[in-house]
Amino acid sequence: MRLIALRVFAAGVFVLFFGVFAHRGCAEPLRLFVAPNGNDAWSGYLAVPNATETDGPIATLTRARDSIREHRRSGQLPEGAIVVVGEGTYIFETPLQLTNDDAGTKKSPIVYRAAKGKQVRLLGGRVVRNWKRVEDPKVLDRLDPLARQPLMSADLNQLGVSDFGSPGGGGIELFFDGRPMTVSRWPNEGFAKIVDVLGKTERTIHGVKGCAEGIFTYDGDRPSRWIDEQDAWVHGYWFWDWSEQRHKIKSIDAQRHVIEVEPPYHGYGYRKGQWFYAFNLLSEIDQPGEWYVDRQRGVLYF
Repeated sequence: MRLIALRVFAAGVFVLFFGVFAHRGCAEPLRLFVAPNGNDAWSGYLAVPNATETDGPIATLTRARDSIREHRRSGQLPEGAIVVVGEGTYIFETPLQLTNDDAGTKKSPIVYRAAKGKQVRLLGGRVVRNWKRVEDPKVLDRLDPLARQPLMSADLNQLGVSDFGSPGGGGIELFFDGRPMTVSRWPNEGFAKIVDVLGKTERTIHGVKGCAEGIFTYDGDRPSRWIDEQDAWVHGYWFWDWSEQRHKIKSIDAQRHVIEVEPPYHGYGYRKGQWFYAFNLLSEIDQPGEWYVDRQRGVLYF
């Protein structure tokens, strides 16, 4: 199965401390096993389920943490603990929180580690499985013809995802087969150029002239497709090639080929010949790997 997952940035903090300490002593540390086919009702003392499936590994790191706490309270942790996590992907619905109560010592270390030679993935997002083929003509008519048939959508409300963050930064991300996908954008690669700047306030920095307001002209007719976009953004190096900023688009004048962005404006201003690209545009999903979220309806398009 190919894993398609959203990374969700939430207020909760997801923290794991992995400690490696020098270990001496004759007694053995407590050893717990976690596995995707485990059960939190089991002891965790076995790496695989027994023949009768009445005992075996536990299923979650949260249960492993709690088991260690229980052993410590009953004085059964003189040599610390090792949690061996079996190969697989572990999905966290809530953060795993480790406090001072979960800390080991030099004499009694507490270690969480993957099984030797195995790959373990801890996923704090949501796996997206509720995909449907897009059939709404109001959506499809906005796309390039070749992009219409492959377009899929998923209702994020069904996954319990309602905080999408901002396209300006700190929003959700989409991963497919472990690789980050690209928010829909134009051009697909590289940048477009500012043809001219139209702000009223002239700005000169080190002899270079520009203007303070984010109002500029562009070449070609592509932005006319974005007139009905509800949350279109641009990302550019507006004055210097080393200083960038994301802006929500305030308005597009397709007749005059003018884009105006929402303030706050870039600190250095804007100047002719600089670089930008547009993103977060449903109408610009036109190649594999691009995605867009309708934040008003909570629908993901991919």
